[in-house]
Amino acid sequence: MPGMQAQKTRRRIQLVFGLALAGILYAEFSHQDYQPVLTQHSAIVLAEPRVASDPFERLLRQDPLAALIETRQRHLQEVTDYRCTMIKQELLGSGMSAEQEIEVRFRQAPYSVMMEWVRNAGLASRVLYVKGQWTNPQAEDPAHRERAVCQPGAVAKLFVKSIKMPIHGSMARRTARRSIDEFGFGRTLDLLIKYCEIAKSRDELRLTFRGSTHFDGRPVWVIRRHLPYTGEGGRYPDRSTDIFIDQEYRVPVAVYCYSDDAHSSANLLGKYEYRDIRFNVGLTEADFEPATYGM
Repeated sequence: MPGMQAQKTRRRIQLVFGLALAGILYAEFSHQDYQPVLTQHSAIVLAEPRVASDPFERLLRQDPLAALIETRQRHLQEVTDYRCTMIKQELLGSGMSAEQEIEVRFRQAPYSVMMEWVRNAGLASRVLYVKGQWTNPQAEDPAHRERAVCQPGAVAKLFVKSIKMPIHGSMARRTARRSIDEFGFGRTLDLLIKYCEIAKSRDELRLTFRGSTHFDGRPVWVIRRHLPYTGEGGRYPDRSTDIFIDQEYRVPVAVYCYSDDAHSSANLLGKYEYRDIRFNVGLTEADFEPATYGM
C-alpha cells in the first residue's frame, strides 16, 4: 500500500508539472503574431507541346499522378537517409506562423526524424522522433501513445531540458498542420497521392503539368493540383497546390498550398521548401539519441 501511494503521488506531481509546462509553452506560442512570407522563385516556363527526351518528364506531362507514384517508389528504394534544411510556414489556428528554418536529419528505417530550429523556433528548439521509441501505452487516447522528445523554447527550457510529448496531441496540432510522422519526401508523396486518388475516384481531380523553372538554383518541373476545397475539416486539405519536383532527385523540393485559385499570399495554407539536400549520408544511431543534443 505505501508503494502504491508513493506511485500515485509521483503521478500527481508529474501531472501538475506537465500542466504548468504546457501553460508556459502555450503562453510562448499564443503571443506570436506573424505575416506570411513567400519565397521568390524563378518564373515558370509553361509547358510547350514538344516531345520530352526524359522518360520521366514524358510521364509527368501525360499522367502526373502516375509520375508521383513512380517517384515515390524510386525514392523509397534508393534512399536510406538524408539531411536537409526545411523552410516552413503554415496557417494555424492562431494565424500565420513565422517562416521557420529547420535543420533536419531523416532516416527511413526505423522511421526517425531529428529537427533543430535555426530561425523562429516556436514551442520547441529541437524535436526528436523515432517510431515506437518513446511510446506511452497507458495513454487513454490511442492517438496519444506515440511521443517525441522535445527540447522546449527559450522560456520553458529554464525549467526542464526536455519533455516527451504526444505527436498527435493538442499541443502538436497548435504548432503545425502536419505531424512529425508525416515528415519526409516519402510521406509528402504519400499525402499528395492520397488526395489525388480520392479526388480522381470522385471525378474531382485536376492535376496538370505546368512546365519547368529553377528552385534553389536547381532545375525543377512543376505540376499543379486543384481540389474542391471547402475549408478546414473538409474532405480535402487545400484548393490549389504547386509541386516543384527536382529534375535530378525526382522528389518534391517545394510545395505551396493555397485555399484559393489565385495563389494569393493572403490565402496561403502552407509552404514547405527543402534546401541543401544530401542523400544517403550514413546517419547513425547517435544522430537519433537525445543525449547527443543534450535533451
